[in-house]
Amino acid sequence: MMSIYININKEKRIIYKKLKIIGIRNNGVIFGGMVRDEIIATHYKSLYYKYISSLPSNTNISTTFWNKEFHKESIKRLIIPNDMDIYFSHNDMAEAFINEINNFISPLCAGVIKIQELNLYELGENFIHKRIIITLIIGKTITHKGIIIKIKIDMIINKSIINSINYIEPPFNFPDFTCNLFVMSKIYGDHYDIRLSMNTGTKLDMMSTVSRSNYQTQIINDLIEGKTEFIRKSIRDNCEYINGCRILKLLERNMKITNLTFREIDKTDIDNICDICQMTVLNNEEPLIEVLTNKYASYIIHKCCFIRYLRNEINKKNRNTENNHIECRCMRRNLFNFKNSYKSSYLF
Repeated sequence: MMSIYININKEKRIIYKKLKIIGIRNNGVIFGGMVRDEIIATHYKSLYYKYISSLPSNTNISTTFWNKEFHKESIKRLIIPNDMDIYFSHNDMAEAFINEINNFISPLCAGVIKIQELNLYELGENFIHKRIIITLIIGKTITHKGIIIKIKIDMIINKSIINSINYIEPPFNFPDFTCNLFVMSKIYGDHYDIRLSMNTGTKLDMMSTVSRSNYQTQIINDLIEGKTEFIRKSIRDNCEYINGCRILKLLERNMKITNLTFREIDKTDIDNICDICQMTVLNNEEPLIEVLTNKYASYIIHKCCFIRYLRNEINKKNRNTENNHIECRCMRRNLFNFKNSYKSSYLF
């Protein structure tokens, strides 16, 4: 009996690559995690191919790229996007994008495309947010029901008639992390470039080309090393809930956020007891978190315990009775104060 192996991650990467090209072809500007992940994956793919080129010419490398055990130094070559964020300056571009997606998906395999219209609270009334959910069935046969793959695309559409005069692009002067300041934009045809946005909402927007280039190099080097800064500015009463959710999302992707009131460390010589599980943090094989909310006395806990605690604290949506703002507090009840983190960034 013949068996067929389907590499889900490989399938998803190919699908996202095709959707990316469709978006670029229709003058979309791609931003967010897809751009960040491509920067990382491209770097580590180059390390992989450099290693491959050093092997004897008779080495069988036909299945090595997707083998997680092969050349673990370049394991991040296998990163694939969780979703796709794309901006269109005109609605007709967005409609053309949707039509081409339908033409691509329909003959490919059994699947369903759903489109939802969502609210945008921070960008204003001139912007529309549409979410496309694509459900694909891969490998379906008479005797096998196939494997379901879900693809999510978030579209931001500018419906302003004066957009051609007042140009704007993601992140629309509302950045969250330094690693998300990059966009993919069309050069010609299906070809694109990755560059810093012209609307980062930081001092980068006022810099000369040379100065921006220096900062771009620094941000990319940090990203490749798995580091970034949190730079979201907001004064809304629910901002700390949103801040916490975004921070959690990046922590769970093993990124180190370097300008918060806590930081990840590899090990410690201090015989602390973790506030969460009450176990020692010495000789721990997993990463640790040093909490810095009290400048006179930091303390160390297990990263896994910290993430579990932070998720629970964020989901509680505790409100300050004086100003009605949501607050997130550490285990010893000092404020995390994410909303002021941008002040300690090198971009402000």
